[in-house]
Amino acid sequence: MRSWSDEASAHVARLLPDADLGRVEKIQRGPRSSVHRVRLRAGGSVIVKWFNGMGEGWVREAAALSLLHGDTGAPHLLAESGDPPIVVMSDLGDGPSLSDALLGRDAAAAEATLALWAQALGRLHVATRGLRADFQTALTARAGELPVYDAHLGADLDDAIRVLDRECGSLGVSVPAGAFDELRGLGARLGGDTLAAITPGDTCPDNNLVHDDRLTLLDFENAQWRHVAWDVAYLTVPWPTCWCAWTLTPGAAQRAVDAYVALVRDAFPAVRTAAFADDVRAAQLGWVFLSVSWYLGASRDDKRLRGGRRPAHPGKLEVMLHRLREAAQDGAAVGSPALAELAQHLGDELTRRWGAVPLELAPAFRRADPVRQ
Repeated sequence: MRSWSDEASAHVARLLPDADLGRVEKIQRGPRSSVHRVRLRAGGSVIVKWFNGMGEGWVREAAALSLLHGDTGAPHLLAESGDPPIVVMSDLGDGPSLSDALLGRDAAAAEATLALWAQALGRLHVATRGLRADFQTALTARAGELPVYDAHLGADLDDAIRVLDRECGSLGVSVPAGAFDELRGLGARLGGDTLAAITPGDTCPDNNLVHDDRLTLLDFENAQWRHVAWDVAYLTVPWPTCWCAWTLTPGAAQRAVDAYVALVRDAFPAVRTAAFADDVRAAQLGWVFLSVSWYLGASRDDKRLRGGRRPAHPGKLEVMLHRLREAAQDGAAVGSPALAELAQHLGDELTRRWGAVPLELAPAFRRADPVRQ
């Protein structure tokens, strides 16, 4: 949907028959959806997200939000429509996001917001543990003829392997025997139901809203069922699906992980074990190769990859080199020596072609107290 219209107002009015709709304000418009705030004449407002066509985005967001009630770290679903595809959600007002804090100048504020993000993630995981069957039922009820499944990590890993195989061949990088089997094995290792919950699927630092000293996760278009380590590893990669991929100080990242563990440990006792820490490292390794496949597959010859930098976020080359260095160091420790070797070979070749480019800390941490870090 390109803009709000009388037709849009009529659809929303049918979804909210007891509400008298007032002024409409555009919040965001993108290729997949548009988001508006609709004021109610009696007071208050709602958020209307209108999807550009029936597809998995609406199915996943509506299905996930339909299962969330109470304090879950997500907005409340007020109404939905499949034709046209709309979700109406509670309005949490305006406020900054975690990305705003990371791009700011206050290290303490950024670290505090990291903890809020981790706690919101924990509330969501606790609220949705054990709901896999319900989630699949909710997806199926909305999917029509679309084959929408509760998890797609395995398919994502298979796609990454196809791209990596092609791009490594183009770059002249040999793939060690067993590397791709190890990558597929991460999906099997971090699967199942024991330590799993619903995830938004894309918990970028800008997909949230901070309000009243709490953080709410936004954007469930990619919601799926997944081992919780994949979400926690967003702190240690960091931010594998996001433009705001500056690094965090080890101390800030660990304290955010600790905040998550403290909130979920009664629901998921295993998070207090060394095995869970290894699971997070394994998920980090998986995210490295998923994200490198996206970057190489999309723009290996793009000037932005070869070093053109923009102030708002790091370039793809420095992000990939940083992640590949981490994978080369840690891969063997989580049982993936062939992936560690592949990371070393691929990182060396990218460096040879385009030079070594360091990945900086998020701006908020660049002048932080080194003792605190």
